[in-house]
Amino acid sequence: MFYYWYRILRILVSRKFQKQVDINAELTRTFRVRLFDCDGLRVMTASKYPAYMDFIRWELIARTKLFNEIVLKGLAPTLGSQKLIYRKPLKRWTKFTVRLKTAGWDDKWVYHIHKFEQNSEVKAIGVTKALIWKKDKPQILLEILENAGVDNIINPPPEWVLQLFNNDSDIISERS
Repeated sequence: MFYYWYRILRILVSRKFQKQVDINAELTRTFRVRLFDCDGLRVMTASKYPAYMDFIRWELIARTKLFNEIVLKGLAPTLGSQKLIYRKPLKRWTKFTVRLKTAGWDDKWVYHIHKFEQNSEVKAIGVTKALIWKKDKPQILLEILENAGVDNIINPPPEWVLQLFNNDSDIISERS
């Protein structure tokens, strides 16, 4: 957990020294599989992929005008759901790249696609949907985007992304 907070603080501090980017820009960051990222088989364990996805989403917030609208106003970006597809393992000490692309948004959710790549090969893909909270109430995303100066407020995600999360509320409300 120490490493997680170290990375988040590093992102927030380094934002002052990095160029601001557009919310629709594709961000790319290179990481290395660390010893404690690995399971007994010396490959990155599945539980570490979401942490790296968090890092690059935080970097997107920090490097866009969303920082002023979310962090400085005390709002909390929160995941609603995430889907991960693993293709091939990432081995200990090897470098890998995470690419983040904003797939789109609606009035409540923002959708992101994360690609884990190594040697020009996709190793895993993660798709997330997130929303912004304040005092236990979800905020209207379109207002936040408008206040952040986003030009194209209407940016629906592709249908395949929406389909991934189509049954989430049904699954959560089922009683076993």
